[in-house]
Amino acid sequence: MSRAVPRKLPTWLVAVIMAVIIFFAFALIANALAAKKGKASQNSYDLPNEYASESRSLDESAEKLSFHLLDVGQGDCGLLKLPDGKLILVDFGDKDAGPKVGKWLAQSGFTNIFCLIATHPHANHIGGFKEILKVINTKTAYFPGELTGATAATSTYRNFLKALLKKDIVVEDAYAGDYILSNAVYCVRVLAPQKHAYENLNNTSVCLLVSYGDHLLLLTGDAEGESEAEMIRDYRDDLRRVTLLKVGHHGSKTSSTESFLRIVEPDVAFISLGKDNPYHHPHPSLMKRLLKWCGAVYRTDEEGSLTFITDGSEFEVKTAR
Repeated sequence: MSRAVPRKLPTWLVAVIMAVIIFFAFALIANALAAKKGKASQNSYDLPNEYASESRSLDESAEKLSFHLLDVGQGDCGLLKLPDGKLILVDFGDKDAGPKVGKWLAQSGFTNIFCLIATHPHANHIGGFKEILKVINTKTAYFPGELTGATAATSTYRNFLKALLKKDIVVEDAYAGDYILSNAVYCVRVLAPQKHAYENLNNTSVCLLVSYGDHLLLLTGDAEGESEAEMIRDYRDDLRRVTLLKVGHHGSKTSSTESFLRIVEPDVAFISLGKDNPYHHPHPSLMKRLLKWCGAVYRTDEEGSLTFITDGSEFEVKTAR
């Protein structure tokens, strides 16, 4: 039985085939390197130049709003950058975090601050003030109002007040219904605390609702169930479908209650907490609720500092160690 013998390919054809194979191999390698580089830039935290690496989903011509939740361990420190460039510093971490936050602000060029907001008297939210006041310029600071019982409730709070007065920084009360800033483009509104005394200092927390375009940011300090219930009672319609929730009280089981999350139903939740903290935050019951009602959860103990950026239409989240 005869068998067909395959013809030997011409030398020139072999050369062409090899050239094509080499070309596609180099193209695949180049694409892989580009993808790797793109991923690295997406996680960049080299502020303020981070805006050069935003994804194409954001309108490049639009002004951006961003919220940076810094990794300060078992405390809180956030910087809100508004579309017109105004900066609001919300809490300052504890005493040990102060130098780190001050250095970051100075290196990033974030030293001209529109206002400070001290959400409540606990040291892990305001203890870093000394180092921060050395590098920033500001004229106004907001505190929970006197009627809440928060005024001068701790020695850290009293020392902070003295430092502000020494620098001629005006101290203003913040109550539900007040506005920090409001214009045709964006709004920064106070939703809590109410004008009455609270037994738990966490519930004196100044809570902010920030609106820009299609998106809402809810920054809740250490607010717990009592304050959340008041916000739902008075601002239910305003709180529906929040884009970003800064989770209250570092993921405690007493915050982000079921009734609160059912209304807020955030697309993204940020939790500020220390790794292996003694309070066992975030509490398993809280995480269960967040996974039920929230689209995505980010934690500073696992992913480092967190950044939310929006052009009013699209948004993205960046993480950085």
